Amino acid sequence: MSDTPNPYEDLEPVRTPGTSHEHTGAPTVLLRGLVRRCPRCGHRDLFTGPFTIRSSCPTCGLRLEREEGGFLGAMTVNFGLTTLVWIVVLVVWLVMDLPDVHVAALTITSLAVVGIFPLLFWRTSKTIWASVDFLVYRSDPSYASQEAAHRAPGNGGRS
Repeated sequence: MSDTPNPYEDLEPVRTPGTSHEHTGAPTVLLRGLVRRCPRCGHRDLFTGPFTIRSSCPTCGLRLEREEGGFLGAMTVNFGLTTLVWIVVLVVWLVMDLPDVHVAALTITSLAVVGIFPLLFWRTSKTIWASVDFLVYRSDPSYASQEAAHRAPGNGGRS
């Protein structure tokens, strides 16, 4: 065995007691996003209203929306899952309703799915995207502390 360091060993560091939150594994970070928690510390209270996310986590200070236009990733997640849900509804409907497809009822159901589901999934899409963003930016060498999140528009803390 060689004593040379593996360049990939720090990509998924395991969190040990007494270390910072940046060492949480990717599955845990993504799961936190899925259940609408802060990707860094797991704090719950990230929303101030039904469609208003805090600018940063009240516990660890992680910026939840890094910059103007940062909502596009969350919008893409929301649109993708809405499309997937609609396709599942469409396929199940067609399997159950063929050969006499009730087009009016299918149209109303489709409009309801694509109109209501994105609203119900909005918060989750925001925290999932914050988790993805956190996973990308925590690997930046200049991303070192909670204070770095407030030095620049991005989580990277670049001056």
